[in-house]
Amino acid sequence: MKFRIEHTFKNITIDDYEKLHFDEEFNIAMCEAVKLSRDVQKIDDDGKKFHRAVKVGPDREIPAAMKKVVKVDRIEYEERIDYTWGSYAGTWETIPNIMPSKVITKGKLGFKEVAGGVQRWSEGEIKVKILGVGSMVEKFIVADVEKSYEEAARFTQQWINDHQ
Repeated sequence: MKFRIEHTFKNITIDDYEKLHFDEEFNIAMCEAVKLSRDVQKIDDDGKKFHRAVKVGPDREIPAAMKKVVKVDRIEYEERIDYTWGSYAGTWETIPNIMPSKVITKGKLGFKEVAGGVQRWSEGEIKVKILGVGSMVEKFIVADVEKSYEEAARFTQQWINDHQ
């Protein structure tokens, strides 16, 4: 299942947003605000290329029908991001804690200047190869991602407003 999410942030330049998006203090605060546990596994940043691996756990239970199949109450995953500074574009993938060979999520992210601010976008594809429930799991994951991005966008704009 493919998806694309876009949000526009006002009163920030693209260079300032790029720094903010990968800032650790901001990311810690944002994850708290959207109820995600977050454990940084690795950050490599040579000033040209940025790579980050973070274990993430949404503080949400999964639907009962999914629990029967996956046998866990919560889905956690490792998010990996590769980004080239100044390109305003990168790639992401997530590796779930359950059935990693059957749940494939990856895509692209980027930022672009728009009138009065910056647009952040993320697009990707989620494939769940579990007979009988794959499409249900894909829809759940996409809905959860969209909800998290909405909450993160509200938090981000408030952060920008408060830190000008």
